[in-house]
Amino acid sequence: MSAGRSLLIKIGVAAGAGFAALHFAKKRATSSSELRGKVVLITGSRGLGLALARELGNRGARIALCARNEQELQRACESLLHQHIEAAPFPADVSNPAEIGLLVNRVLNQFGRLDILVNNAGEITVGPFESFTHSDFERAMNLMFWAAVNLTLEVFPHMKRQGGGSIVNITSIGGRVSIPHLLPYSSAKFALVGFSTGLSTELRSQNIRVLTVVPGLMRTGSHLHAMFKGQARHEFAWFGVLGNLPGFSVAAAYASRVIANALQRQRYVCTISLPAKILTACEAMLPETTRSILAGVNRLLLPETSRSKDVHDGSTLNASFGKAFQAVTLLGRRAAESLNQ
Repeated sequence: MSAGRSLLIKIGVAAGAGFAALHFAKKRATSSSELRGKVVLITGSRGLGLALARELGNRGARIALCARNEQELQRACESLLHQHIEAAPFPADVSNPAEIGLLVNRVLNQFGRLDILVNNAGEITVGPFESFTHSDFERAMNLMFWAAVNLTLEVFPHMKRQGGGSIVNITSIGGRVSIPHLLPYSSAKFALVGFSTGLSTELRSQNIRVLTVVPGLMRTGSHLHAMFKGQARHEFAWFGVLGNLPGFSVAAAYASRVIANALQRQRYVCTISLPAKILTACEAMLPETTRSILAGVNRLLLPETSRSKDVHDGSTLNASFGKAFQAVTLLGRRAAESLNQ
């Protein structure tokens, strides 16, 4: 090969690389501006819901925040307004189908449009299978599956008429790998994963993007608001420690950045945290081994089975623990203070 031809090839490769870099930089710049002025309805005014409202609001989105507790909702919106983020409160119980249509209409009446729906509302009840009742599973499904389905059914016609939109479903690693002592939660999240991933393939052709978010453990202070059954104090201990250890868990602010980036890049699926990615891969490639390991964890590390169906809230249980536990869960308590928990 002649020196001249070699030089031409090098120039061509360099030009191609430069063009590709310019193309992706332009695409990213365009993508980064997509959130500005968009109206986002987020269910849940604590924890990740509030962290997402801050992240999307800081990127120029207009926030419609929804929750059952009006005091907490008002407090969350005031904190967003203090950060110069446009936010409005919309009290509603999304687990009640009768309130869904009214909620969406109120958002449309105030903002004139709805561009992004974030199905984030959720709650956790921790305990062994024998401590749960049918109502525990029904409550979990109503809040973490049917609420998302009903809201999607309600917003879909509006997004279709306006030419597109985005739906973000906050699922969980518990919706990919069922974790012992979290059966109602995992059941609802598994259903939501199936709904969300299937929906993403159907609505893409109509310019409605669906993002399935699969977070691992996050430090949101959720252990203080979770409910515990069976040997409640022991259940609270393992859940509180694992849910707040760096390495096992990630900060809510980090998770919200990852989600916002995935939304802007029009991703289908976003799995958050290395442990969550490893556990998902193990379940996919070595399902029998993964089940055996989790069965061992259930037998050796988690509290023994108890049929007690009494329910205890995390904040009450937390008060009974000493300085060592409070030190280990310090990051979670700080997150709770920051995230309206």
